[in-house]
Amino acid sequence: MCALRDIHAKPYFRGRDDIIDVIGRELLPPKTKLVSSQNTGLRQFALCAMGGMGKTEIAQEFAIRYRDQFDAIFWVQADEIAKINRSYQRISTELGLEESSESRSEVVSRDLVKGWLSNPWRDNTAGESFNPSSEVNWLIIFDNADDPMILTDYWPQGSGAVLITSRDPLTKTLFSARTSGIDLGPLSDEAGASLFLLLTEADAEEDGEKMATRNTQLLGGVPLAISQMAGIIRRQDLSLYEFHDLYTDAAEHLDLYDTRTGDESTRGYAHSISTVWAIEKLNPVSRKLLELITFLDADHIQEHLLIEASVLIFATEIKFKKSLYRDTRTELIQSSLVKRNKQKKELSVHRLVQDAVRAKMSTDSAKDMFGIVVRLLWVNWPSGMPKPSRPPQYAQPKISDSRSKISRWPICGQLYPHVLRVHHLFTAVPEPSILAKLEFSAVLCDAGLSVSIFSMSVKFS
Repeated sequence: MCALRDIHAKPYFRGRDDIIDVIGRELLPPKTKLVSSQNTGLRQFALCAMGGMGKTEIAQEFAIRYRDQFDAIFWVQADEIAKINRSYQRISTELGLEESSESRSEVVSRDLVKGWLSNPWRDNTAGESFNPSSEVNWLIIFDNADDPMILTDYWPQGSGAVLITSRDPLTKTLFSARTSGIDLGPLSDEAGASLFLLLTEADAEEDGEKMATRNTQLLGGVPLAISQMAGIIRRQDLSLYEFHDLYTDAAEHLDLYDTRTGDESTRGYAHSISTVWAIEKLNPVSRKLLELITFLDADHIQEHLLIEASVLIFATEIKFKKSLYRDTRTELIQSSLVKRNKQKKELSVHRLVQDAVRAKMSTDSAKDMFGIVVRLLWVNWPSGMPKPSRPPQYAQPKISDSRSKISRWPICGQLYPHVLRVHHLFTAVPEPSILAKLEFSAVLCDAGLSVSIFSMSVKFS
């Protein structure tokens, strides 16, 4: 049978055993499943996450750990149709379905492989069909299927197993009547620290485990970031304390994302943190909205703010429609760059994505986006100041003279994290406009007043 090729055990694999177990329960052949099941037919599972989360490594580890449970395992590079065709031609020749010298038609190779998967031969050299009582167990892995729709013409039938890695979260339901897959999260602090220590060999350092955990938290548990920064630590002979000081220096740490060291843990991987999310390939409209999102709190981004921002961003270029915002949001979700909470109508984004986007922003774009975010916060903040006695020269809050009204606190509570985010980034913004400075000062003053009043109310209540 066709063997798993060009995949070797990763000595740096850490912290995903629970994910491997979940995949096993779904994909291992029934007679060897970790949990018994009566499922028959095609078994499938999708690993979905943004780039750098280790989807490919998990798929490799699963294939290696359970290679003895399958009669054949096929690895298909699925980021482009041309690569899928090459993979199917290779599979066809390895199965003996055609000679390599005869493999000229991509369509023929594809159909031959799909035919074999539907009715596999245990002894293909003899040309005998398998005995139904001794079923051939196969696994096909579609790696980096970020546009899963291109798999439609290559989708197998039969009673085997399919594992997909993709950035698009909809892949979990695209080829199945039920949700079959997971959205992969970051490494836990424990697993991330273990990987950090392994890659840096810093176990002997004073407070090594503590500093490895703190650095993992700084990097948001993203495996690629941990591996890349560990390479920098080794290359520059840094201690974990020194790296922590370097990374927390606002003037320094964005440059670290572009640094490649050729470290063994990332060797063979085409991307660094600065390139893995392909920000430059986004639709210009999507990229602008993502740039704006970098100036907002990562965890709770109210969509009404983004819609208002979209009007401000694109009003001079195109006629704004809400469908433009929806299309933009869809592209960002499909790339797993943002996640959406439908009930709360909020988006969230990983902080490393925010950093990577900011690192690529032009000076003019950073200045413009800062001004737009400040304007949004100022206009939406329920001001405690009285309404002006004469028409103002610039935008005013939608709600004014509400200092003593408790009803404004929930709105203030939603906006306050964004105020803190902008305050944190203020010194890194190149030459903000005078108007942006004035509005930002007003927001800070009113936010500080609101926090003080709220704190006193809680204290004396």
